[in-house]
Amino acid sequence: LILLVPTAFLLIIYVKTVSQND
Repeated sequence: LILLVPTAFLLIIYVKTVSQND
């Protein structure tokens, strides 16, 4: 569960980066 938090956070950052790139 502890690892799930930073993973989700990185996933959100990844999606934001892709959205900005587009």
